[in-house]
Amino acid sequence: MCDVNGPFKLCSCSEKVDKKKPYWVLKSNREDDLEHMVLGQFSQPNVLFTPIVRRNILRRLNSVKSIFDFDYTPKERDLLKLCGEYDEYYCEFKEGKWRWLENFEYSGKKSGKYRNKLKGYIDGSKSKLMSVLDEYETITKTSLYRNDDFWFFEPKNEFEEKLYYSKKMNQKEIIEMIQEEIQRLRARAAKSKKAKK
Repeated sequence: MCDVNGPFKLCSCSEKVDKKKPYWVLKSNREDDLEHMVLGQFSQPNVLFTPIVRRNILRRLNSVKSIFDFDYTPKERDLLKLCGEYDEYYCEFKEGKWRWLENFEYSGKKSGKYRNKLKGYIDGSKSKLMSVLDEYETITKTSLYRNDDFWFFEPKNEFEEKLYYSKKMNQKEIIEMIQEEIQRLRARAAKSKKAKK
């Protein structure tokens, strides 16, 4: 399965979109200028991984000319929703480029009237970051990419505490740290299995 952190393409489809897989929704040609206030509680993004994924999404949307598999030129105030494996991401085309929207900002804008609405699936290979997150989850039965209320993350072990509360790291450093932990867990499991024989 692909993810929005890697080199993805937004593909149209004629049948109904399977929302269990990564998909996108594009709303374009806004008819009115109304925006509505939205009240309520929204889930907070994951403090470690969401900023990385956001940067990668915006970099791709604003630098790849043929991100869609059909002819499309973004127009001012078009809305794009990307639904990945772990989260939903929202963007608005404003002042000549795609910009990030928080989920409450998107909820206020989506109630406007749009002439066009398209949906499709997200195609591409799985990124290295999401692959190691999946591998860690398989071994530990714990997701590192969990969303938290009120920006609070409670680590489940020493590794998670170190990962979330040490210095700010880039994507490559995070991948290396998770891979080292995976290797440590595998070595410990192998040693334990050997001791039982």
